[in-house]
Amino acid sequence: MSKVLIVLAAFLAPIAVAAGVAGGAMLESPRTLAVALGAAWALAALVGYGFYGGKRCLEAATLLLVVALVVIVAYARPWGGGGAEENAVFLYDASFTYENSVDNLPIENVIISLPPPNIDNYPVLITGFSWSLFGPNPENLEVKSLEIQDGRVIQLLGDRTATLFIQYGRENTRHGPKISLSIDKLYPREVISIQAFGSTPLENFHDLTMCENKENQRIYAYSQYFPLDKKIAMSFWAKLSRKIDNNFKKVEEFSRIEENGESGYWWKLY
Repeated sequence: MSKVLIVLAAFLAPIAVAAGVAGGAMLESPRTLAVALGAAWALAALVGYGFYGGKRCLEAATLLLVVALVVIVAYARPWGGGGAEENAVFLYDASFTYENSVDNLPIENVIISLPPPNIDNYPVLITGFSWSLFGPNPENLEVKSLEIQDGRVIQLLGDRTATLFIQYGRENTRHGPKISLSIDKLYPREVISIQAFGSTPLENFHDLTMCENKENQRIYAYSQYFPLDKKIAMSFWAKLSRKIDNNFKKVEEFSRIEENGESGYWWKLY
């Protein structure tokens, strides 16, 4: 039994040294892990040679290597993003609606700034950004139907006769980072909606917010359009959700309806 323990100790020694030097990064690096396991096999075979001879020492070292690989794959899950490195996946949705105005004419050169997910005022990387335009259903003006999605025309509704031109990007403002949209024209009862996904390490997720920062729970959106003196009814909405199992659960949701809105204002959402 003592011989077996000595061979086992010889096998584990290079792995322990590599783990001490590289820390948790050993499991994240295929090269480091391969070198550690190779050294463990060689040292176990060398020590076992004195006890069991050539063939049996190789068999013992190989058996230990197979067992180590099974344990690593089954429990440590190298390169799989498991354990402490697991990320939380989130969904971001936001929209702006031009409800109506006295003359019910379109607004032009529209700029909208919406609050994105951020950590301490630093925007979190988002992917799969998508935008959609909804318009009034001709059979029921209170119902919104999809008109355009990511530049692809589904159907043009209401007074719209041409596709929408839109540009978007990220900017820093006095109210923190924003996703800004530049739109050529919006008609009454049209909704411009955006959606994106993202991920952040689990230990940072409690700091993720759409507010200016974790301590300052204010959240603002901005709108500008022409004619500058035109007053409109409009609304903002933004929601942050986290993926739990196969569903998204709401984390934050803010909105505002403004019946007599003016161009060039920051609006606090509630």
